[in-house]
Amino acid sequence: MSKLTRRTLIKAMASTPVAASLSGCFWFPVKFEHGVASGDPTENSVIIWTRVTTDAPYMPVRWEVSRNRKFRRVAASGTVQTDGSRDFTVKVDVERLRPGKKYYFRFIANEVVSPVGETRTVRRRNINEVSLAVVSCSNYPAGYFNVYREIVSQHHQQPFDACLHLGDYIYEYGNGGYATEDAAELGRLPSKGTECITLDDYRKRYAQYRTDPDLKALHANMPMIAVWDDHEIANDTWRDGAENHQPDEGDFADRRAAAVMAWLEWLPVRENGDNASHIYRQVSYGDLASIYMLDTRVTARDEPLDYAAINPADPAQLSALLANAASPTRQLLGYEQKSWLTGALANSNAKWQVFGQQILMAKMQLPAPVLLALFGVLNATPEQLPAALQNMQLAIQDALLNPGSPQNQLKLPYNLDAWDGFMADREWLYATCKALGKDRIISLAGDTHNAWCSQLADVSGAPAGIEFATSSVSSPGIETYLPVPPEQVEQLRSSLVALIDELQWADISQRGFLRLTLTREKAQADRTLIDTVKSQTYSTQMMQLSSSDGQTLDT
Repeated sequence: MSKLTRRTLIKAMASTPVAASLSGCFWFPVKFEHGVASGDPTENSVIIWTRVTTDAPYMPVRWEVSRNRKFRRVAASGTVQTDGSRDFTVKVDVERLRPGKKYYFRFIANEVVSPVGETRTVRRRNINEVSLAVVSCSNYPAGYFNVYREIVSQHHQQPFDACLHLGDYIYEYGNGGYATEDAAELGRLPSKGTECITLDDYRKRYAQYRTDPDLKALHANMPMIAVWDDHEIANDTWRDGAENHQPDEGDFADRRAAAVMAWLEWLPVRENGDNASHIYRQVSYGDLASIYMLDTRVTARDEPLDYAAINPADPAQLSALLANAASPTRQLLGYEQKSWLTGALANSNAKWQVFGQQILMAKMQLPAPVLLALFGVLNATPEQLPAALQNMQLAIQDALLNPGSPQNQLKLPYNLDAWDGFMADREWLYATCKALGKDRIISLAGDTHNAWCSQLADVSGAPAGIEFATSSVSSPGIETYLPVPPEQVEQLRSSLVALIDELQWADISQRGFLRLTLTREKAQADRTLIDTVKSQTYSTQMMQLSSSDGQTLDT
């Protein structure tokens, strides 16, 4: 993957008008239509963000940070200039703040004052508890952002320190694309109506998402710590391409550069001046928790493997595919990220080591007959579906009743796009943590649109950590793309938990988020599940899981 810097990213917007230089005072109308945001807090600093809507060629913007909502005393302030070269976004790294304090911030342009945002710096010492809202996969056309609204509601009752967004903050599809079937009825058609390919496409898509009142409220109430997944660029992105990038859509490197630039403009994240594509970074909460935000999608990922490329019923082809998935030359994290992560882990004295990343780390392996039967359901025509569903039920029943039979002892990973398709990197991570004496390990994952909880183990079966995988904000899950009758969804859920060795709990039918609370005694995941995103009236269901040792789970 070529190195991306701010200079090379500028090439991606060559068709965008560059701000002209004007002298004197000008009074173009100004609005703050996209709210305010903050992110990447440290003990003494935080990123604050806004966007100015104006027809001016450029706009000076004053920013103010205060410990008081009415800004009677300003703790920090300054003026920056924005223009079309960064889509009139404003991002400031405010420094010299006090540790562990709540701050209010706002922006002023042409005497127009933005909404007020709240943020918080990280405490320096004596940190006995950290509470994080963990989200993923927010698809605007798929439904309302009720999950974001629920997070803000809970925040007012029991505050979060920050929101961790694990990616798919936007989706790139146009009208008629993935999960847009209800978009017209909901009044949430994709911006421009087309797939995002150019810099203007991605900018317009972020602008649309950031008009959503629930997302604006989330950003205004707490800092966000974000990484991207694939849909910020294109579905199933990897280092040099994507499943949803076709030859007639231009050069993938140009598309990736445009997407990266828009993400950096619109998200309140710190930019890596050496390489804009390197988004991995560490957020530390004293000696309680070190959070490593990783990139398992763009920086170094090899092209994903796919059962669809072979005949999985052919033992030779299947064996070759699995050998490739386990190959030590196959890369997910890449050598630079591994080197950084090794050093960060070695220097951490925190009780909890938390990996905020995109994809399931757990071995999600099913007996071979069950997986083949699931493929049969996915690929069945309407006429074939009843027989395929019956075959799946019989395969599941046999696997539950006869787990020791030869055919059921062969376990196959169902999703090679996850860590199951990059087995050597997973073993490297487990071995590195073990060698460095880090035994309280938590993986946080998104991507699948469903909620999972697993006890992680290395290839020898030794405990390696726990995983809390969050459901989606609005993207549909298994209950939608696997054509199982609604009355059989719960049976399928319980069967998956019974058949997948590392999996301890799952929800495969509802959207939601998790509150991760870390104390010196335990890690607790309080899951909030939302029953609908098709209406702004919803109900919730709660589930609590915890671990005191970072190796085993209490449900």
